[in-house]
Amino acid sequence: MSINEIIIILLGLAISVTLILIFKRIFFGKKSAIEINKKVNSRELFEPTLKTDEEVISEPSEIDDLETFEGEAEYDSVFRAEENSDLITIHLEAEEQVFEYQNLINFLESSEFSFIDEGGWFRIILEDGNNFMFVNGLNPGKFSEDENILSTSVMTLIYSMKPKSNSVNALTELIRFSEITAKNYSTQILDADRNILTQQMVEHYSQIAEEFDLNNIA
Repeated sequence: MSINEIIIILLGLAISVTLILIFKRIFFGKKSAIEINKKVNSRELFEPTLKTDEEVISEPSEIDDLETFEGEAEYDSVFRAEENSDLITIHLEAEEQVFEYQNLINFLESSEFSFIDEGGWFRIILEDGNNFMFVNGLNPGKFSEDENILSTSVMTLIYSMKPKSNSVNALTELIRFSEITAKNYSTQILDADRNILTQQMVEHYSQIAEEFDLNNIA
């Protein structure tokens, strides 16, 4: 057998082995160990799979509705009379517990706004007598020395539109108050759905307030 024949045979073997490896990789290659489950909510991917009972109990929850207020004696007198009124809600949110009870009192005392400390939450009084609530945005919705709840990362502004009142002006003052407070505490201003408050949403709230006033003049 000549040298040329041997070289041809070796080249043929090399090509055959290469083709076998290529087909093996294509049809029998190892699958990735990570598979994406499209049914899984994206938020679940960033949360622990399991939480202990202690973690669930101790973790503060945001106030998504006003049931907390309705269940507290301090808020009963407010919402019993206003349970049918429309509400406008804005949140001030930070990554840390930047809102401290005593510091908030000092901040409000030095501000241009009049306020009343209702015992763990605040009522901001406007010049025309209208008012809105300024409360702890995490349950139980207020500060409490007895429960050692003296700071929070979320404060919530709640305005209840009432007949024969200037809701548009109250909304303007609420927005202005939120901007001043957010600047002082370096926080974000969020709408009722906890999205960044945009000019479009402010105009939407303003339209709601204007329509409410027009429908409740008498």
